[in-house]
Amino acid sequence: MKSLAPEVCFYLTNMAGFGLLFALIVSGGEDAGFFLLLFLVVMLLLRMRIPRLKYTVYIDIIVCLGMLFLGNAPLQPMTPLVWQHAPYAIVLPLFGAMYLGVYPAVLAVVLVLLRDFQPALAIVLVLGLLSGLFLRSWNNERKLKLTLRDKEAEKYYALESLQVDLSAALTQVERMASVSERARISRDIHDNAGHEIVAAYITLQTLRDMLEGVDPEVLSLYDAAVERLSSGTDKIREAVHNMSTVKFLGVESLRDICDRFPSGAVVFNAFGDSTKVPMYIWAMLESCLSESLTNAVRHAQATWVKVDLDVTAHIVRLCIENDGVSQFADRSAQMGNGLRNLRHRAGAVGGSLAVDSGEVFRVICVIPIKDQSKEQSNEIINR
Repeated sequence: MKSLAPEVCFYLTNMAGFGLLFALIVSGGEDAGFFLLLFLVVMLLLRMRIPRLKYTVYIDIIVCLGMLFLGNAPLQPMTPLVWQHAPYAIVLPLFGAMYLGVYPAVLAVVLVLLRDFQPALAIVLVLGLLSGLFLRSWNNERKLKLTLRDKEAEKYYALESLQVDLSAALTQVERMASVSERARISRDIHDNAGHEIVAAYITLQTLRDMLEGVDPEVLSLYDAAVERLSSGTDKIREAVHNMSTVKFLGVESLRDICDRFPSGAVVFNAFGDSTKVPMYIWAMLESCLSESLTNAVRHAQATWVKVDLDVTAHIVRLCIENDGVSQFADRSAQMGNGLRNLRHRAGAVGGSLAVDSGEVFRVICVIPIKDQSKEQSNEIINR
């Protein structure tokens, strides 16, 4: 069975209190007590409907105190506006005040006891105050647990989203690494073996004119060898063409993303030697650039975008700027899931991603370049 919430216990306690007061009204027969009970019920319903009116509990207490002090003595014949059980009726407003956190209302207890001190009344008043404080403490603890649960759920979904992005990034890195390796092999064949074979083929063709007096069978074998070499050259050229990737890599990949961006012109500048940048960094930079360009149009409504890539011997710095800060400033304090996940990915490789919303909106991604030779040396030493 689901446990009761503090709010439910609060209203059930008020209903029980109203029932007891109604029983006192029926037993005493005072009309003033009925009108007081009706007033307290209406005020409670009003605070249920509009929670920000919690300070109206002072009105309940003032009405109860007024009805108490209208009589000259507790046991004197009552006037139509006085109810002899009004000191007990004030317990419910005090209980509600403690539950709502209106602590100055506790001063009413002093006034009641100074007016008519009764041990039973004092015990009932103290129990009402303590019950309200207990329910408030319980409610605050419950809200704190719900807040912590929501935060944990938010972290869980953020980690789940990051895991999906990391899986996609890993696939992208593997694909880019494969494409890069194919491009390297194709380039090596074309620049090294291909040139040597073509040079040998040209040389043999040049020698053909110098073999006119040679035995016809030797010339026939020679021509067959040259023909096979020509066929092999064509096959090598075709293989190199098939291995060459149509996808841009490195700086050209970032430039291609900027050129293909559909919304306006994107100015792209690249500085430094990018040949030593590892493939996983290019995958990270591509994701950062794509996300930033999408945000610039979707949220910032930018009219221009500037992209600067700076490559040094130790770091790679990608800076994306746009003029949509006025529309995007409200979102800069809390980054969306895309930029937040990119920040986690950058931190996973020792880098960082920062957002600045000054005169222009700026996304800066900085990733260190690791020295592969030193890492390999350290692995050998550790082994």
